[in-house]
Amino acid sequence: MLENDSEIVVFNTPDLDPIEVPLIVSNFGSNDLQVKVKKYDLSLIENTASNFCWGEFCYPSDVFESPQAIMIPVGGSETSFHGDYKHLSNEGISRVRFTFFDENNPVDSTSVIVEYQIYTINDLSFEVTMDDQIVNNNQQLSVLIDPATDPVEIMGKIKNTNNIDVSVKVKKYDLSLVENTSSNICWGVCYPPQVFDTPDAIVLAPGASDDSFRGDYKHNGNQGTSSVMFTVYNTENVNDSLSFVIHYQIGYLGLDDKEPIKAKLSNAFPNPASGQVNFEYSLPASAGKAQVKITNLLGTTVYSEPLDKMDGKITIDISNFNDGIYFYSLMLNNTATATRKFIVKR
Repeated sequence: MLENDSEIVVFNTPDLDPIEVPLIVSNFGSNDLQVKVKKYDLSLIENTASNFCWGEFCYPSDVFESPQAIMIPVGGSETSFHGDYKHLSNEGISRVRFTFFDENNPVDSTSVIVEYQIYTINDLSFEVTMDDQIVNNNQQLSVLIDPATDPVEIMGKIKNTNNIDVSVKVKKYDLSLVENTSSNICWGVCYPPQVFDTPDAIVLAPGASDDSFRGDYKHNGNQGTSSVMFTVYNTENVNDSLSFVIHYQIGYLGLDDKEPIKAKLSNAFPNPASGQVNFEYSLPASAGKAQVKITNLLGTTVYSEPLDKMDGKITIDISNFNDGIYFYSLMLNNTATATRKFIVKR
């Protein structure tokens, strides 16, 4: 049972027109009632119209009060009413108030506000960004991490790009984990590694974002590559989802773990940095082609510079870098021999 001035929200897609909202009108009083209906167009999208049906008649949109009353006896109900809305595929929100009143005592009345929401529903509700870059569905992301960084925290923002509220959860799939390592999800709260589907959903309004997502990886000093897939999905429609894989690459990639190349790469300074960042390096005598490479969280190379000296200090202008986390790697013969992290923050 609806209370006086209750609001009803009706959502539909543009392909359904008109929209019909049926209501049952009951008499809970102690006297028979002669009931009429008024409508008030509180707000209508341009080129749309509302109307209502009462008794045997459906009245045109320019009729705001039913000409005839219907007698509803004590304890009785009338089922002929429906409030209609013709939107002609115009998207947006229109609001109409319907008031039911006793013809002999107009003060004895009850009103209901119907909000008609007409929107196209997108097949995919989500946009995921990391380091201000959009992550595509099924994208593979590689992150190079120095073993001194543990745990590894990969942060992201999840946005609802649809026209309706979406209830969002996140799943993880440990595709391959180096022995004695683990992954976990943060979504609202951070869950332990054995939780593969977040118990609680976060409801995102249209256009709203949540930046509580993190894909964490605890490597405990174990080098190698672990791969974890994360899936963001709509709890009301599991096919409405976006997945991406993060490859956590820890340590000397592609090298013999027993005999790593003895190159040195210092911590970045200052860190966090704003205008420029510095670090020192040294190369082994046997080094061939050498360069320093900077990547963002998505693994995209944003800067590279060849090294023509065996050791030295590098100063890099980062004034055009977006705020966020970056990884810098010392590359020998196209192989990362050391990787560290710095943060751009202004």
